[in-house]
Amino acid sequence: MTRADRTVVTVTGDLDLDHVDPLNSVLLGACSDPGAPERVVVDLTRLAFCDSAGLNALLHARLLCESNGRTLILADPGPQFLRLLSITGADLLFNLSGPEAGERGERGYGPTPAAP
Repeated sequence: MTRADRTVVTVTGDLDLDHVDPLNSVLLGACSDPGAPERVVVDLTRLAFCDSAGLNALLHARLLCESNGRTLILADPGPQFLRLLSITGADLLFNLSGPEAGERGERGYGPTPAAP
C-alpha cells in the first residue's frame, strides 16, 4: 500500500529462503523507484517466522533505502524476530516501532536502545 508519506509492505507467514523472493521484489521498488515515498514501513504484525534469508532481505532493503534517501521502518516486530535481531546484532541497525519494540524514538521510529 502506498500513501503520500509512506509505502507500507505487509509480511505474512514465514520469511525464509522459500518465501523471500516476492518480498525482495516489492522492497526493491519501494526503496529505489523514483518518486516513491521517503518512508518504507515493513509491517511485521503477521510475520510468523524469519530466518537469515529474511533478515538479509531486510538488511539489503535498509541499504537500498539509505542510498536513495529513504528510511526503512520495521513495524510491530514480534518476539521471535526481535530475538533474531538481538542475536545477530541487527537490532542496532533498524528503526523499529510497535509495542514489542518499546515504542522508542519519535512515534517509535527511532533506533531501539540496547536493553540494560
